[in-house]
Amino acid sequence: TSGGSVTLTNGLSIALPAGAVVNAATNVAYTGTVNVAAFWINPEAADLNKIMPGDLRGIDKDGSLKLLQTFGMAAVELTGASGELLQITAGKKATLTLAIPSSLSATAPASIPLWYFDESNGLWKEEGNATKTGNTYVGDVSHFSFWSYSLPGPYVQFDCTLKDVAGNPIPNVFVQIQLAGTFNQGHGHTDASGFVSGLVTANAQLVFYVSPTFGCGAPIYSQTFTTTNANISLGVITISSNFMATISGTITDCNNNPVTNGDILMS
Repeated sequence: TSGGSVTLTNGLSIALPAGAVVNAATNVAYTGTVNVAAFWINPEAADLNKIMPGDLRGIDKDGSLKLLQTFGMAAVELTGASGELLQITAGKKATLTLAIPSSLSATAPASIPLWYFDESNGLWKEEGNATKTGNTYVGDVSHFSFWSYSLPGPYVQFDCTLKDVAGNPIPNVFVQIQLAGTFNQGHGHTDASGFVSGLVTANAQLVFYVSPTFGCGAPIYSQTFTTTNANISLGVITISSNFMATISGTITDCNNNPVTNGDILMS
């Protein structure tokens, strides 16, 4: 009834005004103990692409698709004494404060859009703004889910094709593209023809990586490139035979008969 605030040691803070909590299912005002589950997602985490929701694509307030550069995210959930899910009542807002990593402070703008993650379509949606106060961003939010303090930017289409030294396509290869100087990255796999494509940040310096497997091992190929406002293709990229192996054999059933139409899965 009187509101309150909680603060984590990493600087994440949630402040609730008085009379601002309702039962999420019934929309009835809630009184009693409010349990706050909160987690700060470091925008410089090496495994950011694995611990954040979505892939840094968002819909801005004008309905346009944007790629985002995050300066920090937070996951917040409120529950009642019996475990019931709680939310902020209509017409009121909570204050969400996130620490800005020291390495990003110099480039962090004085004001930045707020985005929440829409689980129904897997995209971030712009709602409100936050203000830089010292080494933190402070903003007001109307509900709790995942929130991100992110700068939107334009994007262009990217593609390339991976082949071996003999000119054969290399399928199912894990590739990453990272915004130079940050941990913001996207990833995917080549298709049966060795082709991979997707959206990347425009007017930026990016680094393209080919890795032996998802999230493990040093890259076997890397290339830095710069985008403009035009779509970009790296064309055919040849991967050295030092990283390739040929496997052959015969597949039989339990009666030792050849399997003439089967699938093979390798991990």
